[in-house]
Amino acid sequence: MKKILATLLMGAALSPLASVVSANTSKTVEQAVIVEKTDAEIIEKIFKGSYKFWQQSRNENGSYEDKLYFEHSTNRGSIANSGMGLVALAIGHEMGWEPEAEELALVSLRMLAGKGPGISVPRNPTNTYIHFFDTDNGDQIGEDWSPIDSAIMLSGALFIKRYFPENKEIAELVDELYETTDLTQYIADVEQGQIYLVQDNDGNMGKYKTKAFNEYMIVAAIAKQQAVDFDRGQQSKDAVAFWDKWYGTTENLPVAYYKDIPVLSEGDDWFTSMFNFVFNHYLLNDFSANEEFQQAAAKAAKADYRWFQDQTQIEGLQEYEWGTGAGHCPGGYCVDRIQIAEPDRPNMNEFMVVSPHIIAGFIPQFERAKDDLVALYRDESQSAVYQLPEGGTVLWRYSKDQPKWRASAIEGVDFSTMLFGLASLPENLGTEFFNQYNDYFNPKPADYKRPE
Repeated sequence: MKKILATLLMGAALSPLASVVSANTSKTVEQAVIVEKTDAEIIEKIFKGSYKFWQQSRNENGSYEDKLYFEHSTNRGSIANSGMGLVALAIGHEMGWEPEAEELALVSLRMLAGKGPGISVPRNPTNTYIHFFDTDNGDQIGEDWSPIDSAIMLSGALFIKRYFPENKEIAELVDELYETTDLTQYIADVEQGQIYLVQDNDGNMGKYKTKAFNEYMIVAAIAKQQAVDFDRGQQSKDAVAFWDKWYGTTENLPVAYYKDIPVLSEGDDWFTSMFNFVFNHYLLNDFSANEEFQQAAAKAAKADYRWFQDQTQIEGLQEYEWGTGAGHCPGGYCVDRIQIAEPDRPNMNEFMVVSPHIIAGFIPQFERAKDDLVALYRDESQSAVYQLPEGGTVLWRYSKDQPKWRASAIEGVDFSTMLFGLASLPENLGTEFFNQYNDYFNPKPADYKRPE
C-alpha cells in the first residue's frame, strides 16, 4: 500500500554523498552537507526535503502516517496529518513538484468521507473522528475521539477546496465533512474559556478541558463558522459567544511574562508550547491576517529565543539554537515550554531540545529565523540534519542535554510548520499564499499570485 517514490516528482536528485548517508551517522551527514555553498541552496534543499517528507508519509489510499520512522514503516495513521497533508499538496502543486495534487487530494478526501476503496476512517456517534487509525483498513487505534485533530483535518480540507475551486467533487466532499463534523458541541464553558478535549466511543464528553490560548483556537474558529452556517440551538450561541469573548480580540486572553515580554498562554504563570502560535498562523486567517495576533506571535518568538539564550548552564549553546516545540525526544515524546519556576534546570524542556520546525514556523514574524535555519544546517555538529528514508534532507529535533541522541522518527503534525514556514518565504510562495487559501469562508475567489 505504501507509495513507492521511485522518482520524486520534484526532480531534485540526491548528491552521491547524500545518497549513502545514514540517518544516525553524523560524520557522513557533515561530509554530505558541505556540497551546498550558499544560503539559498541550503534553503532550497531543506524546503524540497520537507516536501519529500509528506510524499513519503503518504499511502496510496490517501492516508498519512502519524510519523515517519527512519528504520521501519508503520500502519498508524493520523487524522490531523490528513489535514496537514492536504495543505502540503497545495504547496507541492504551487511549487510545481506535485502535478497530480488535485487527484491525490480527491483520494484523501474520499477516504475521509468513507467513500474510498478498502478504507474508512471511523467516527463516533457524534461524528468526531478518531485521532489514530490503521492505514490499511481504517480501524480505530485507541479511544481518542479528538476535536483538535478533527479540526486540523477540516482546515486542510477547506484549504484544498479553496486552492482547487473549480473541482466540484472536492467541493462536495469538503462541504460534507464540514457540515457533519460538528465542533460546536465542544464548547464547554464560555465564561471560563474552556473547550472539551475528547469524547469517548459513545460520544460522551470526557472530564478534561483546555483553556485559551492554545491550538484549540482552530476548534473555536470552525465551531464559530458552523454556528453561523447551521442552526444548532444553544451550541451555536455558545460557539459564537466563545469566539467573540476569547478570540475576537486578544484583550481577554491570559498573558504570561518572560522577563518583559508578554506571551499569550493558558495562564499568567504557565507558558504554552510555541507550536500553538505557528499552527494557528498557517491554518487560520483570523490569526494570519490579524495584526493583533501577528504581534503576539512575534513576541512569543522573541521570548522563546531569549529564553534559550538565557540558559547559560547549557554548554555550547549557540545563538541560533532555539525553538520550544513538540515531537520526538530522549524521553519518547515531549511537549516543550518556556520554564521560569526553576531556571537552573528547566524541567519544561527536560532534555533541552532544539526544534527547527518552530524556528521555521516563525519565519513570518521573526527576522532572524531563516538565517538560524541556515546556521543549524552549517553547524559542524550537524545535530539538526537528518536524511529521510527514501531521500531528502530535513532539519529536525535534537537534544543539547543528550547530544548523542538521535530521533528515530518525525511526527508529521509537528513537522508541518517546517514546510509551511519555508513556503512562506518571499522567494518561495510568500505569506500571501496562506492568507488567501486559509480564508476558508470568504466567498470571494482567492487572488493569490506567486512572488516573482
